[in-house]
Amino acid sequence: MDKVLFLNRATDISVSTVSAFFSKLMNKGNISTCAQYHFPNSFHQKLWRILGLVGYSGNLWLGDWKKNLSSYSIIIVCATKNKDVIKYLCKNKQPGQRIILWYWNPAFCCIDPELVKNWGCELWSFDANDCDKYNMFYNTTYYFKDLQLPKSKKEKVDVFFCGLSKGRNSFLFTIQNRVEKMQLVPYFHIVDEQLPIEEQKPRLSYQENLEYISSCKAVLDILQEGQDGMTLRVMEALFFQKKLITNQLSLVKADFYHPNNIFIIGKDNWNNLKSFMSTPIVPISEEIKYKYDFFSWVERFGEKVSL
Repeated sequence: MDKVLFLNRATDISVSTVSAFFSKLMNKGNISTCAQYHFPNSFHQKLWRILGLVGYSGNLWLGDWKKNLSSYSIIIVCATKNKDVIKYLCKNKQPGQRIILWYWNPAFCCIDPELVKNWGCELWSFDANDCDKYNMFYNTTYYFKDLQLPKSKKEKVDVFFCGLSKGRNSFLFTIQNRVEKMQLVPYFHIVDEQLPIEEQKPRLSYQENLEYISSCKAVLDILQEGQDGMTLRVMEALFFQKKLITNQLSLVKADFYHPNNIFIIGKDNWNNLKSFMSTPIVPISEEIKYKYDFFSWVERFGEKVSL
């Protein structure tokens, strides 16, 4: 069975991030996952960021994965703004080896696909609009069918949101007010990256995020302008049988869509939100959920998975 290497966005000192959390769930069978960069300490990470701003290569801090590149038939690397990793991989690509640059963020948040399209790598994205715009291959967002919600001591809430503001503050506050007017209880953990660091809310670890999801009835998902790919919030609602409130209009075409489960802002009437919240969730088949499992996701790249 051919070996697969997944290079996530985490660094080996960012242990509380989503990418680091997921890494533990990915390392199975013929799949290995590594952080793109290795930093001995936070000073090295800060130095890497400073040097990157003035155009220096960060290859000095590439992870240990670079020592065994020839042993993998397929290497999947998460796209970021930085080009060092994908440039190194394409330069050292072995005959018959596939290098996949995976966009799990809108293309405008990552390295420009036009810049790398002729480097010898495949471009794949979770966003159908970006696929059309940049002639990339499409794959779904993924999650983990074996991941269980923790027992939570958090206060029970109706609607939970967690994320960076990303220019969405006004819209989020409008939604929060609507929810409260219907005597529903929201908890919105908004990290406003425009504020000085000392004034920002602390960022939640992914474990903390799961504890809040465990204590809520519905997850709120608000896309950035220009985005159409399914976010992590959508997957969390699907796999943990939570209701979803979202402004992603295209979800009405999803194979797991049911009006009892998903309230679409811009399609559904706000006056019906309270009745939506009180209706039972309609179970989604395990077959459909498995389509979005990480190991099914890997196989859609054309690589068999051995677990």
